[in-house]
Amino acid sequence: MRLRWHGTAALTIESSGFTLAVDPFIGMQIGVSDARRLSSERAEIFRSVDAVIVTHGHFDHIYDIPALYAGTDIPIYATATPLSTLADKGVSPAQLREVTPGRGFTIGGLSVTPYQSRHCVFDLAVILKTVFRRSTFRHPKRLIDLLRLNKAYPEEGETLMYEIGADGVRLQLMGSMGMAEGVSYPDGADALILPFQGTGNPAATVEPIVAALRPKRILLDHYDDAFPPMSARIKTGAYEAKMTSQGTPCEAMDTDKIYEI
Repeated sequence: MRLRWHGTAALTIESSGFTLAVDPFIGMQIGVSDARRLSSERAEIFRSVDAVIVTHGHFDHIYDIPALYAGTDIPIYATATPLSTLADKGVSPAQLREVTPGRGFTIGGLSVTPYQSRHCVFDLAVILKTVFRRSTFRHPKRLIDLLRLNKAYPEEGETLMYEIGADGVRLQLMGSMGMAEGVSYPDGADALILPFQGTGNPAATVEPIVAALRPKRILLDHYDDAFPPMSARIKTGAYEAKMTSQGTPCEAMDTDKIYEI
């Protein structure tokens, strides 16, 4: 299984000639138009996949899907709320496939099992850092626009964790830093893709997740500054060093690197 990170929570996973996209999103840098974003190399990579899965419905996970897959027959798998949002944004109903937590399915030789998880709570530390960030003072209207966009792309308690299997390898990936109560999660996966943004102390937030899932390897994503000023680049070095020293290899993913799982 080959894995590539494309910024935010966006991934492509390839196995036996089949490519799956997860939360394809190109990022929304200040001053970069949608037309320019959608003509990028990253957009072309997303358009070349065979299927798409979605972890939840926030804009930084599904905003680009309608434009990327218009006029195609590429199937898009998600829960009810993001599917409804995508349908409202013009995605063909024929492309939409509803998934149910706990009910696995197969796509192109990949076994995919969604598990109910939970979106992290934006705490006071994150809110204050965002409000008083220098880029917020420089672009206050942009923050307001992003907040409106976030409201227009609801999550509604439908955040998922996926386990994907192929060639005897188990990969787990999360859409946010949270686990649902009462869910029995499988542990010991070969790798866990772990978002590292959304609270004032991501290292503390993910501690119970890692303790419960006990992955053999941790790969961090979503730590980048993908939609300023709402986002910011998170320092990951201390957490990587801590986990690696404790026996669980951990690294922040690099967009220029292919990962073999």
